[in-house]
Amino acid sequence: MNANYLKAVFAVTAVALFTGISVCSAQTENVSRVSGEIGWIDVQLGELEFNKETPQGTETTVYRINQNETRVTDPKDEKFLNIADLRAGQNIAIEEVIGQEDRIVTKIILEPAGASEFQQAFGQLKALDVAVGTLVVGERVRIGQEEVSRSSDFIFDPETIVVMQSPSKQPVELALKPGDVIKVDFEEKGGKKQARYITLYSPAAASITTTTTTTTTRQ
Repeated sequence: MNANYLKAVFAVTAVALFTGISVCSAQTENVSRVSGEIGWIDVQLGELEFNKETPQGTETTVYRINQNETRVTDPKDEKFLNIADLRAGQNIAIEEVIGQEDRIVTKIILEPAGASEFQQAFGQLKALDVAVGTLVVGERVRIGQEEVSRSSDFIFDPETIVVMQSPSKQPVELALKPGDVIKVDFEEKGGKKQARYITLYSPAAASITTTTTTTTTRQ
């Protein structure tokens, strides 16, 4: 094996290595990561509403997602999830290729919850006043070994409340009626329960969702 041959092999290898590094670097530079909160997600429709806080206010973007192409990771628990594991209210980061924002999102990263944590209440809707922005939910909660019934009052902003129909999680109109089985995601503000998201369940789910406890969930 002569010296000229070795030089030629070395030159080709160096060019290939340099080209690979350059492409990788370019791809990294063209990827933008934005952080925000999920407004709603519809797995069947393949869309996710993403709310990002800016100095001018909340900026809302609807991204395309896909069960096969969108990867979901949870760095804290080192888990690989899928888009069906996501829910409204979660803090996430979305990676998108600059200049190709219309493409399906390929990577979503779960982020730690903010200072406030949402709580959840399950039960039957007892009363609803859309004009004022109030609702009452009848819950059956477990205290020790005993189950008791109670009513919980919530307030909400009719303009920003998100109502979803389980299991598709597709946003629907605020057309609830007494007797509907719902889940309310809320946070305590000024001594009142401020509802942010409402999930409407089918009547068949009533036997499951009305017997539960109010829990604090992490985004």
